[in-house]
Amino acid sequence: MKLKILNNKNSELTVEITDTTPAFANSLRRTIITKTNTLAVDTIDLNTNTSALYNEILAHRIGMIPLKFKDTLKRTDECTCKGEGCINCEVKLILKKSGPCTVYSKDFKSTDKNVKPTNDKIIIVKLLDNQEISLEATARLGRWSEHAKWQSSNIGYQYYPDLQTSKDCDMCKICAKACPKSIIDTTKKIKLKDNYECDLCGKCVDICPKKALTLNKDRTRIIFTVKSVSGLEPKDIITSALKTLKSDFKELTDKIK
Repeated sequence: MKLKILNNKNSELTVEITDTTPAFANSLRRTIITKTNTLAVDTIDLNTNTSALYNEILAHRIGMIPLKFKDTLKRTDECTCKGEGCINCEVKLILKKSGPCTVYSKDFKSTDKNVKPTNDKIIIVKLLDNQEISLEATARLGRWSEHAKWQSSNIGYQYYPDLQTSKDCDMCKICAKACPKSIIDTTKKIKLKDNYECDLCGKCVDICPKKALTLNKDRTRIIFTVKSVSGLEPKDIITSALKTLKSDFKELTDKIK
C-alpha cells in the first residue's frame, strides 16, 4: 500500500491510496466516523438565563461548538479518576455576559489555555437590555457514535477515474461541452486534463452519440478526502483511525488464536 498527498489545506486533506481495496477504505472511513475522540461541551450548569432562548436551545448551541484541544486529555471512562471527573479528563468553560450585546464563542473563559473554540465568531445568542446569561460548561472527550456533537470530520472517497475512447470516436467534442467541470481535453484525443478532478459523474459517457467513451474505475487506487469539522487536524484524524484499526485487528487476531 502506498499513499500520496494530493491536497492539504483549509482543514481538508485529500490522499491517494494505491495497492489497496474498497474494503480497507470503507473500514478506515467507518473508524474515523465512529471511533475518533473529539472534545465538546457535555454538561452545563446554568446559573442565569434571561435571554430570548430557552435553556435547552442555549445548551444545544453551546454543545455543537467545536473545540480545539491537546491530545493529553483522556476520556472520562478511561481516566484514573474512574469517571468522577478531573483536570485530566474535563475542561471548564465559563461564560458571563450582560446585554445589550452579541455573545460569541470567543467570550468563553477556559480553565485550560489549550482548549478554545475553533472559531471565535460563532454567534451563541443576542442579549437585549437587562438580559444576562451566566453558566459553567464542562467539556469532555467523546465519539460520534455517542452523540453528533463529537463528530470529527466529513469523509468521502472515490475510485481513480480513467477515461477511455474507442475507435468509433469522431472527436465531435460534445462530451467536453457536457462536462460540468470542463476537464476534458480535446486537443489531440479525448482524455481527462486531470484525473483527480473527475468525480465520476459519467455525463460525458451518457451524452456521447457514438457511445465511444468508457469511464473506468480503478478500485485499487482510491482518492480519500477528510474535511475536519472539529478541533483535530485531518492528518491526526487519519493517524488516530489507523491506530484504532490496528488495535482492533490485533484484538480479533488474539481472540481467534
